[in-house]
Amino acid sequence: MNFRTTLPFFAVLFLFLSGCVSSRKTAQQQFGEEQVTTFYLVRHAEKDYGDDPILTKEGQARAERLMETLKNVDLAAVYSTDTKRTQATARPTAEDHNLKIVSYRPSLMRELSEKLRSLYRGKVVLIVGHSNTTPAMANYLTDSDEHPRFSELDYTNLYVVTLPRIGAPDVQKLRY
Repeated sequence: MNFRTTLPFFAVLFLFLSGCVSSRKTAQQQFGEEQVTTFYLVRHAEKDYGDDPILTKEGQARAERLMETLKNVDLAAVYSTDTKRTQATARPTAEDHNLKIVSYRPSLMRELSEKLRSLYRGKVVLIVGHSNTTPAMANYLTDSDEHPRFSELDYTNLYVVTLPRIGAPDVQKLRY
């Protein structure tokens, strides 16, 4: 075999093998072997005082930090309760990803967690809540009671909840 006949042979072989690998990956995705659902859960950022307070300057800076933290994450949706402080925390990230904020009612979190697990299987979702609802949502998503309410003075928690198609859920508690 000379160079003129071997080069096309290896090119065709390479294309064939590449096709086999990409077909395998497509089949894995189709059957859900690679699907992991991820939820980023945060409490609203630092707030002012009052019945439905806005964010302080520190809170606005934290909301921007959240956006930067999730900048390269392929978010499918952003959820928030309907208060000024949670909406303002979610807004920079939602706008950066060209997503609308979906409001949810804290009184329906169990139902919401079931809906989110089904609707966003294999995707990534940000959920902004409160000192009591954020750990509660982590508990609902993982069917546990391991995550207690946050301190009213703590705005730094970021939960990363991963739900593999097969196996136990995982929760990483980070700071941002």
